[in-house]
Amino acid sequence: MFSNMLSVVIPVYNSAQYLRACLDSLLMQSIRNMEIICVDDGSTDGSNEILSEYAARDFRLKIVVQQNAGQGAARNRGMAQTHGEYVYFMDADDELAMPNALERLVAVVDADHLDALFFDAETRIDEGVAASPSAVNVENYIRRRDYSSVVTGWELLSVFIKNREYTVSPYLVLLRRRFLDENAIRFPDERIFYEDNIFMTRVLLAAKRTSHRPWRLYMRKIHANSTTTSEPTMRHLHGYLACYRDVCDLLSRDFWNRAVRNALRARRRIYKLNVRRLAEKVEMDDDARKELAPILRYPFGERVANAFHCLSERGLFFTIRRILFGRQP
Repeated sequence: MFSNMLSVVIPVYNSAQYLRACLDSLLMQSIRNMEIICVDDGSTDGSNEILSEYAARDFRLKIVVQQNAGQGAARNRGMAQTHGEYVYFMDADDELAMPNALERLVAVVDADHLDALFFDAETRIDEGVAASPSAVNVENYIRRRDYSSVVTGWELLSVFIKNREYTVSPYLVLLRRRFLDENAIRFPDERIFYEDNIFMTRVLLAAKRTSHRPWRLYMRKIHANSTTTSEPTMRHLHGYLACYRDVCDLLSRDFWNRAVRNALRARRRIYKLNVRRLAEKVEMDDDARKELAPILRYPFGERVANAFHCLSERGLFFTIRRILFGRQP
């Protein structure tokens, strides 16, 4: 029963408005050897009742209930319940874009003996949602170059970042469960935003066989309650701070080659800039500002280096606009 089984893990927190569409898109998948682990992370909006309704109709859906602990902890809890050879993480407010999506992915992972297979997504923005282009990042979820060769994860990470086509979404990768277990790869249990960044870095640095297909098999939705449209808080700042510290820890190790170190430095630069950006927008007490002082300091030499990076990656016009006006929506 478990041979070639696919385990889908969905953290669910107050997703009642979108949950039926999500589950319908899963249950109509052409792949039949599948289990769906839904982790109710302390919902209070009726999401659990919807899960119970669907579980009664389809034995493949199983419900795990926990007190609210955050998305990372919910995914870890769900992963601990899986039996399948493959693991896929999905968000409760999104959908799969076509009925054979998962079957196509499993076929490639199985045929090429992959640890991880990446793919792409379409983006749908709810009517009336005022989300800035920089927050939605539609183009980040559609890769334009060919990455179909089988390469190591760190090679794929390096080329993704070099080509500015790296995205950290765990719903855009199908993973082999044994690979995750053997490398003890899990999400941070700490209740932070952007925990996907840490998880995906771990996946790509450990994977021996990875590839990508330019298939837009996922429909990500941007709505009023999305992380991308919410007002910045200290939790957002702490999320980027955790990502920054994690990549600093990785860079302190000696065994990365030049390409990997350059890729990690690029991520560190982005995380550091985001910490600074959010520090200007959220209220902080003196202790918090003192803790962040080493990161918030922005010496002239670093400004010049970042300007050169921006010039090489985004061009002269964008760089001048960034220098004159800062980060724009």
